[in-house]
Amino acid sequence: MPPSTGFSAENLVVDATWTGPGGPARRRLVVRVAPTTYQLHPRPRFWQQYHVQRLLGERTDVPVAPALGFEPDPEVLGAPFCVLGHVAGVVPADLPSYHREGWLHDAPAPMRAAVWRHAVDVLARIHRVNLPPLDLGPSEPAAQVEELAADLDFYGCATDPHIRAGIGALRATVPAQAGPPVLLWGDARLGNIVFDGASVAAVLDWETAGLGAPEADLAWFLHLDRHLSEGIGADRLPGLPDRAATVAHWARRAGRVPHALDFHRVLAAVRFAAVTARVTALLTGHRLVPADFPLHRNATRLLATTLKEVGT
Repeated sequence: MPPSTGFSAENLVVDATWTGPGGPARRRLVVRVAPTTYQLHPRPRFWQQYHVQRLLGERTDVPVAPALGFEPDPEVLGAPFCVLGHVAGVVPADLPSYHREGWLHDAPAPMRAAVWRHAVDVLARIHRVNLPPLDLGPSEPAAQVEELAADLDFYGCATDPHIRAGIGALRATVPAQAGPPVLLWGDARLGNIVFDGASVAAVLDWETAGLGAPEADLAWFLHLDRHLSEGIGADRLPGLPDRAATVAHWARRAGRVPHALDFHRVLAAVRFAAVTARVTALLTGHRLVPADFPLHRNATRLLATTLKEVGT
């Protein structure tokens, strides 16, 4: 399982050795340490993400890294941490985008298509799991919009005109719930999947797991791929199914007719623009990237495009 490609936690890959009842043992592990300096989200749910991952590994067929232990005491490593089993494989990179280089870029078109289909398959599988009640925040669309609106000061973008327009559009188009809420991955994207060939070996990063309409995950998955291609001025890889084909494939696997997908497209675009505002502030504030780092600018431009497309 490669180190995290995100900003939400520190992953330490270690080779652990010990002596047990059967003699000397060795295993590669991932120690995931809760964020301290770079807190990306306003309500870190470090225990909840570990708990969700453990339940998925124990009770479902969703492939995740084995959840081996959780330590809440910050005295040990400076912050709470969890220990996960290492999963071998490859992950499509966000930076540089897999649309520009890397193993997926270099793969033949049929393999790219298979990678994409398997990712959508596992997304639909997540939406069908049956877990015990979980406290993962609001599940109703209206409450999710208001929570996001309340968090904009934390993300540092409360006055951004594109984001304000997006919040207004969401408030004006809140859909009725089309069924009970399901488990949401929260950060559904190729960059959070370990692949063994074209097959999914593990689904990573449950920090923003929640409950709600499954279309929220589907819209985020599509939006993040669009950001990493059109959003940054890159050509989308040939062989990857387009939006219509992806939605149709997910619907078949999930056994559900997509509901209010335009609303969730806007929700994904607003959420992503808010997160990029925070990421950009953290990176530029610590001089890790140049002051003109384009991440947030690209995200708000794609948000504006999305608002035009859905007619809001």
